[in-house]
Amino acid sequence: MFAGMTNLTVLDLSSSGLSWSSNINTTFPLLRSLRLGSCRVKDFPDFILNSKKLWILDLSENEIHGQFPKWFGGLSALQFLNVSHNFLTSLEHIPLETMMVLDLQSNSLRGPLPSPFCPSNTLFVINLSYNNLSGEIPNCLLTFSWLRVLDLQANNFHGPIPNKFPENSILSYINLSKNQLEGPIPTSLLNCTALQVLHLGNNKIRDTFPTWLETLQELEHLILKSNRFYGPIVAFKTESPFPNMMIFDLSDNSFTGSLPMVVLKGFKAMMNMDAHKSGLEYHEEPIDVIVSGDEVSYSGLYVESVILVMKNQETKFNKILKIFTTIDLSRNKFEGEIPKFIGNLNSLLLLNLSHNNLTGHIPVEMRNMSTLEALDLSFNQLTGKIPVELASLTFLAVLNLSHNHLVGPIPQSNQFNTFPNDSYLGNSELCGFPLSNECGKHKSASVPVEQEEDEPSFLSEMTWQSVLMGYGCGLTFGFGIVYLIYRFERPRWFIDSFETLTREMIYIVLRGRKRRRRNFHRRRH
Repeated sequence: MFAGMTNLTVLDLSSSGLSWSSNINTTFPLLRSLRLGSCRVKDFPDFILNSKKLWILDLSENEIHGQFPKWFGGLSALQFLNVSHNFLTSLEHIPLETMMVLDLQSNSLRGPLPSPFCPSNTLFVINLSYNNLSGEIPNCLLTFSWLRVLDLQANNFHGPIPNKFPENSILSYINLSKNQLEGPIPTSLLNCTALQVLHLGNNKIRDTFPTWLETLQELEHLILKSNRFYGPIVAFKTESPFPNMMIFDLSDNSFTGSLPMVVLKGFKAMMNMDAHKSGLEYHEEPIDVIVSGDEVSYSGLYVESVILVMKNQETKFNKILKIFTTIDLSRNKFEGEIPKFIGNLNSLLLLNLSHNNLTGHIPVEMRNMSTLEALDLSFNQLTGKIPVELASLTFLAVLNLSHNHLVGPIPQSNQFNTFPNDSYLGNSELCGFPLSNECGKHKSASVPVEQEEDEPSFLSEMTWQSVLMGYGCGLTFGFGIVYLIYRFERPRWFIDSFETLTREMIYIVLRGRKRRRRNFHRRRH
């Protein structure tokens, strides 16, 4: 097929549906760019052995096992290498001297990073996520002056995070989550003034809240979930820290004291966001790299993702919208009242304050959170009535107020007519639909049984019925559908999934209406 094409410089057969064989008795000495992503390639194509001018190589999403061949190290001009989503086991024989983009995510790489990995000072993007790499993170890995994206998530790295971030660092994305990292957060992160995403979740980091991060004004995502952070969140030097914050997740730690008012007041990006009216736009930033004079747009890496717990399973949404805003302070030891100021976060989509020791009433001011789609205040010590003003939150699809000390009638309008019994369990003095305890009468003899404290909260204990029923009552595309569907890029899948979800939604809504009609007739008789 390629016989006689010795002057070939660019070959791109990615996602063409072709099954590629590496047994080609032709060489391409002038080849500059080779893209064979998703071509069922099983071995490194040896016809590039003498392609000394090769700058760009994409073999992603194939079936390559084992190691890089020894001759691969001779490709000294290589600057862009994407062999992600294969079955590689070693980092040996990779030519790093001129490498700019290195993407080896989702392989079977194991063991510590080899010592030759660090001499390169040209690396712009490093993605080694979702492998089995171990040992400590080498100091030199953080000192690359041109490094912008560092993704080491979902490995087995241990020990402290090196305090070696250099001055004038251009790092904008750091993801070290799902490792075994310990110790405090390194203060040299202050040198990363362009940092937008810092994800350190699911490690063993023991520290107080790093208030000094407030100087990083570009920070949009701060995820410290599931670590060993402790103590109150206090001592900020600025009045408005984190003005661009969109995702703030401190869940599953041991933070104490009041909810951090200074922090919440600083979240200007969660107030009056115009993007809610501007349509769908993904929160991703294509990385344009100049590779030997050719501009390469590498949009497959720097894409924000978020993990939510649903039905006891973690679900990763690989694409999220720029309007996605969330605050998760659940499973800590916060106490005191929910501040009235929280109602000013009127562009917030998800709020989770569950499993704390919060007291007092649910603030009426929360009615101003007009875009709120999911609210979890369960497993606290909240008292008083559910504010009827919350019925104005017409986008609310998921609600959990269970296991508090709430009293009085449940609001009977708009979205509140769609929430199941589970939303109110453990509040024996609540009455009205959907509970069997009618208002104005003696309390029903059957009181919901208390659930265990380690029960999964928020979206995990909410069924898709509650989400879809909410959308059946007038919600537009919200987090329940959009964030699920748009995590996939293939339009055909989008269409099929949307049709399936629509059919399920209609069925659930109709079934819910029949059930409510039966309950209504039962109450009347």
